[in-house]
Amino acid sequence: MKTLKEIAEELGVSVSAVSYVYNGKWEKKRISKKLARKIEKKLKEENYEPNFLGLQLKTKKTYTIGVILGDLTRKYSIEILSGIEKILARKNYLSLISNSNLGEREIEALKILIRRNVDGIIIGPNTNDPKVKELIKETEIPIVFVDNYLPELNIDFVVSDNFFGAYKAVNYLIKNGCKRIMYLGSSKRLEALKDRFNGYINAIKENQIEVEEKLIINRFDTIDYEELKKIIEGIKPDGIFLESFIYSNKLFKFLFEKKMIIPDDIKIIGFDPVDLNFPEIQKNHFHSIIKKPIPYVEQKAQKMGEIAGEILLDKIEGENKKIRKIFLKPDLNFMEV
Repeated sequence: MKTLKEIAEELGVSVSAVSYVYNGKWEKKRISKKLARKIEKKLKEENYEPNFLGLQLKTKKTYTIGVILGDLTRKYSIEILSGIEKILARKNYLSLISNSNLGEREIEALKILIRRNVDGIIIGPNTNDPKVKELIKETEIPIVFVDNYLPELNIDFVVSDNFFGAYKAVNYLIKNGCKRIMYLGSSKRLEALKDRFNGYINAIKENQIEVEEKLIINRFDTIDYEELKKIIEGIKPDGIFLESFIYSNKLFKFLFEKKMIIPDDIKIIGFDPVDLNFPEIQKNHFHSIIKKPIPYVEQKAQKMGEIAGEILLDKIEGENKKIRKIFLKPDLNFMEV
């Protein structure tokens, strides 16, 4: 296999020109499009692949990126990862992927990646553990947050506009006749989830509906079925906003037992669709309680991953030192049944 130097000599151009084209920087370096295409054609003909050991010795880089996401069993997380991989592949970076198990392994995963001296880290923080924040403050490795953020740390992030998504979802319920809208959220008070709660509150207040504390359940992931049953029976909401449909199993079980039909007897909306083929969904007779497609807040997961990858590579290559804080507006969609 020919080297960059040999390819440059055959084309009668500088090694740096060939390198810039190979790394996609020819426009920034003001190389003409005609010459860039000529170099690209030659690189393709020669099946050029860089010597990564030589690159590492020369640049002091490992060409590896650490990625820590909360739950890699979810389609949503896989889509974020897909977006990250798409960007990293363009620059020949390899990703080391860790599943933090919803934050339980976050510290351990972060320590391992730092010890491996990766060039950068993309992390979806799933905990407010001070030890995680301290590790991030201490390391000199560039870090970008994805899906969630820690506002006390001045670090680049790409997340959904969770406030906007929740606000839009609750307004949808109100426009469809709901007045007593229950909030079902988890006990984990991550910043992204706080934004969803604030979006719910804002929509309720703007529509001049009284905020009822008893309609707000912020421990839906920890209460058992019997307790949930008593709460809903006592409150009798006409609409339910789910912080995430991943907490929906117990709710669907309750609706099936009460022979309630969505949306005739109660209207439901929440973040992220559920996989209707999951055994736990089938077990709770999901399809028998649904009359029409259920609306949900659809996050732009792949785009989120792509932007996070682009920001991190810019930071590694020193092309953009400005801190970027990006909120992507989600859409309302419908789960087919």
